[in-house]
Amino acid sequence: MKIRTGIVLCVILLIAVAGFAQTKPIVSGLAGYTMSAFEGQGSAAGTLALGASVGLKATPALEVGGEFVYPISGYKFEEDAGIFGKVTTTINQMLIGAYGKYFVGTGNLKPFLKAGLGYYTGKPKVEMSGDSETAELKSAVGFNFGGGVQTEKGLFAMFTYNIVKRESAGYNCWSVLVGYQIVK
Repeated sequence: MKIRTGIVLCVILLIAVAGFAQTKPIVSGLAGYTMSAFEGQGSAAGTLALGASVGLKATPALEVGGEFVYPISGYKFEEDAGIFGKVTTTINQMLIGAYGKYFVGTGNLKPFLKAGLGYYTGKPKVEMSGDSETAELKSAVGFNFGGGVQTEKGLFAMFTYNIVKRESAGYNCWSVLVGYQIVK
């Protein structure tokens, strides 16, 4: 129920901002690398990520919008389980969220700060000795923050840290993404 309420509030916020928007929608494609920073993990796992965002200029210095980021092959962890063989755990965690970007400069290179609220969903898959099992991982609402730089031509790079707390543990991760504004 809390998750639906959060999503509905984000949609209402985006619609309200759209009424005051000064420009047409900004559509961007994203690609990059994401790495786990889970609580209590013995090692980190990384993967390539793809995503997209749609934003609106609320003011000349503020862009708000929605985004999704998907880790292509998931975060894979391998462990030796002794007589049971090798255990591979893959955790797929997709972000669907709302964000705000505040541009702190002008000119050809514009630095920005970014913050957002996201709905993180996915399922872990455990493989051991040829057997495979998919477990249930409850979706959660989390936060993200970061920064980056954008060129006048619409090319940008950003770092984002995601804070996601589920019942069992924290599923934090970070991403370095580059993007291009397809429509601006």
